Amino acid sequence: MKALYFREKGAAAKVLELGEKNIQDLSDNEVRIKVLASPINPADFMFIEKQYRVKPEFPQIAGFEGAGTIIDNGGDENFPLNSIVAFRHKNIWAEFANIPKDKIILLPKNFPIEKAAQLSLNPLTAWALLEESNAHTNEWIVLSAASSTVSKLIIQFAKNKGINTIAIVRDFEQKEELLSLGANMVLISDNEIIEKQIRELGKTERIVSFLDAVGGDLASTIIKTISPGSKIIHYGLYSDQNVTYHNADIIFKNLTIQGFGIDGWQNNKSKTELKKIWTNIIHEIMNQDFKMEVSGKYSLKAFKQAIIESRNNKSGKILFWMN
Repeated sequence: MKALYFREKGAAAKVLELGEKNIQDLSDNEVRIKVLASPINPADFMFIEKQYRVKPEFPQIAGFEGAGTIIDNGGDENFPLNSIVAFRHKNIWAEFANIPKDKIILLPKNFPIEKAAQLSLNPLTAWALLEESNAHTNEWIVLSAASSTVSKLIIQFAKNKGINTIAIVRDFEQKEELLSLGANMVLISDNEIIEKQIRELGKTERIVSFLDAVGGDLASTIIKTISPGSKIIHYGLYSDQNVTYHNADIIFKNLTIQGFGIDGWQNNKSKTELKKIWTNIIHEIMNQDFKMEVSGKYSLKAFKQAIIESRNNKSGKILFWMN
């Protein structure tokens, strides 16, 4: 099969190679997938270029997320042949992949492949973060890095639950898009302006959570201004700066500060709970009005151009497209 792999760490466009690779024999706990599409995610660059929680075994096939159809189920009728599935596992930037059965998400026959390719990681993260926020109808949450894929999903899930969102961005380039997705307010990440606007809103509305993918000065400002009893959830590392606060900001407002990782969150859920959550996510994303934009589709052969586009892209996902 054709696959994108790398023999050493380095810039993705330089170390990735397209070549022929043998696929391993199918084990009892796996199904074989014909890969139809796979997004280029930040985690892919971390894996290829820097440190990541998964260690490469050289030569290593890249890619961690995708969608495809089952072509070999090893006789397990719980995974019907030709079913459309989504998955999050390693070795995905290839024509075929062996995926553990517990990583497979079975999808309706008419589920769009463009959405299926993006289903396994970011939607569950967005759903989980919204759940962890403890926000209810008519309450408010604040989002940093609001133009990110995860934040756009949170905004849409929140809208469907009647939860209000404040979207913080570096510039207003995507303001109209965020408002169309359901954001109630879009603010520029200027600390003085943010502080004033959030303090003013907090006088009349309940801001229950700050979902933070940035850290640094922005998070420090939000912590000072957010409503008493709120929860601050750090889940991203866009800023290299430390978050700073005085103990009084936390103690006198009874704030909660926590970290978030999707794998840890999943480990605290039962199989029954996760099945119900996935049913709800799939139902919402199947809706034609739910947006998961794709701004480019590339063959594995065009991987260098796909990587360049992914680094420069500010809207939809770039997909490797084998459909």
